[in-house]
Amino acid sequence: MNALDRRREERVRCKLKVEEVNRRSCPGTYLLDISSLGAQLETRYPIAIGDSAEFGLSLPSVRPKENEAYRFAGRVAWIKRIDLAPMRYRIGLSFFTQINAWKKFLAGLRYQPSQ
Repeated sequence: MNALDRRREERVRCKLKVEEVNRRSCPGTYLLDISSLGAQLETRYPIAIGDSAEFGLSLPSVRPKENEAYRFAGRVAWIKRIDLAPMRYRIGLSFFTQINAWKKFLAGLRYQPSQ
């Protein structure tokens, strides 16, 4: 069974700039995929399995004044080191609550080109 077979929810692949993690600026941090249950980030931000993580980002819009800000909160489920210099990680988050209310956000990602 491969990783895709184990998914409980479809993940939407993307590459969106994350503005901050745990209220700290995190340059070079990206949201790589998201579902209603969790997300995957790539970052240099130091964090450990089991830690709480909250991050914010804005959904890109063709009309800048219409950008919407979103906040996501969860617990770090796994970490994978991907680069040594500078240190970079892929982090899997499990959301504290399912984000069904944000289906609009998930649907919007399906039509956004990778950045």
